[in-house]
Amino acid sequence: MLKIEVETYSRILVVTDALDEADVQVWAPLLKHLQAVSGISLLVTSRDTGDIALELRPDQCLNIGANERDMRRYIEERLSGSTGRFKRLIEANADSGLHEEIITGVMEKADGMFLLAQLHMNSLEAKVSRLADLRLALAKLPEHLETTYDETLGRINDGDKPLAYQIFSWLIHAARPMTIRDLQYALAVEDGTTAINARDL
Repeated sequence: MLKIEVETYSRILVVTDALDEADVQVWAPLLKHLQAVSGISLLVTSRDTGDIALELRPDQCLNIGANERDMRRYIEERLSGSTGRFKRLIEANADSGLHEEIITGVMEKADGMFLLAQLHMNSLEAKVSRLADLRLALAKLPEHLETTYDETLGRINDGDKPLAYQIFSWLIHAARPMTIRDLQYALAVEDGTTAINARDL
């Protein structure tokens, strides 16, 4: 079907973003099929897992990583904009080199990935209120995105998990990006009802 579509256009650009997030059983045949179609320009973005790069010619790959200076600036801005207990902890230990310790620890574990740095900062801000806890949390920051996602999900209270998974399901399966109001209406719908109760919004 793709070959037929290609023939109707003078130029086709195909962008496949975050290919590494798909299972190998999905991305391998997809990539093979796309490379076999003549007349298309293909752009694939992926973290450097090695497997995907092996399927491409070396002259087709361009490694792009986060600039260390930009990563540092991002973490510094997160620290300066922190609030609550985390902010008080940072301020109380301003002379101990804690600021630099956090920057270095997050940068090492994020390994050039802004998303991982963001998730690590979220994790530290959410669960740390003592200096000893902060140092322990820094030492235990995951180095892989999947582990970080698991840890993030683990921070959801058991009583809130059904609602959280329902929200995730709506967001993942929505035909378009959902607003907060869309999500409120979606969650207010109950089986066997024909109207939405305004108190459920």
